[in-house]
Amino acid sequence: MGQTPIKMAVVGAGYFGSFHCQKMADLQGVELTAIVDIDESRATQAATRFNARPLTSHRDLIGQVDAAIVAVPTSRHYTVAAELLGGGLNLLVEKPLATSVAHADELCQLAAKQDLCLQVGHLERFNPIYIEATKRINQPKTIQMERCGPFPGRGGDVGVVLELMSHDLDILLQMTTAAVKSVSASGESIFSKYLDQARAEIEFEDGLLASLKTSRAASEATRKFVVEDRDGLLEVDLGCHKLARTFSDNRSVKKDDLVLGASDTLLDQDRAFVDVLCNGHKPLVSGEAGKAAISLAMRILECIHNGGAD
Repeated sequence: MGQTPIKMAVVGAGYFGSFHCQKMADLQGVELTAIVDIDESRATQAATRFNARPLTSHRDLIGQVDAAIVAVPTSRHYTVAAELLGGGLNLLVEKPLATSVAHADELCQLAAKQDLCLQVGHLERFNPIYIEATKRINQPKTIQMERCGPFPGRGGDVGVVLELMSHDLDILLQMTTAAVKSVSASGESIFSKYLDQARAEIEFEDGLLASLKTSRAASEATRKFVVEDRDGLLEVDLGCHKLARTFSDNRSVKKDDLVLGASDTLLDQDRAFVDVLCNGHKPLVSGEAGKAAISLAMRILECIHNGGAD
């Protein structure tokens, strides 16, 4: 795309979409051309703030912009993304990519057919403490993951497995290339008609054992995981940006701690999307990666529906 500014749009001007608008408005090489929301007043308010064109239909973007961020409710990801990919737009779609493996696969095929970028918004991949953790993990044996927080009072068109656990499923799938051997899971609805908390045990063919706990009904926010590997234990706090490595052998135990300052992972993610468009390389979190997380999420949901095990 050369030196010409990338014409960018944000579809969905709600809670998360408004943050994307801010990031894109601040990035060099980007022209935030339009902001779309089915609520005309919200679209107008956001567009006025960021000097963009307000629209109420994403279809009006086709032929007008180069790329878009899809930040609509999860249940609309597939419909909006499919129409925009069909219209030739490069996309960053908030996670989860879709609500079914079939729909996620269709989006991946649409992007590949037209040689378009399809990036998925798994933010933790841009978290500096997660990046540091990946450099230290050495042949993981077990991993315990916990992602909990209070009920947000927004969103709520899907359950907690797709909304929150999908973050950890994406992280988990970066730690092994082995196939899933077995899954057991349970979950409950508390504040909504969907699952508000869930637990899963996953065994991979290479022997990796994973235990996941996710809740949007907790009193405090927690985002962390603990890995047991051939070097000992690695404790990673994604929210507090710190990790602790405990080394052990037959003679001694040593600890190695690291604390990083707060970072703007959303800005890093959105900047990476722009960099893909400018330089033509593959996105860090591809549509295929987003589909893989959905596939495992669907297997967990099927286990819960069937009473606990597959």
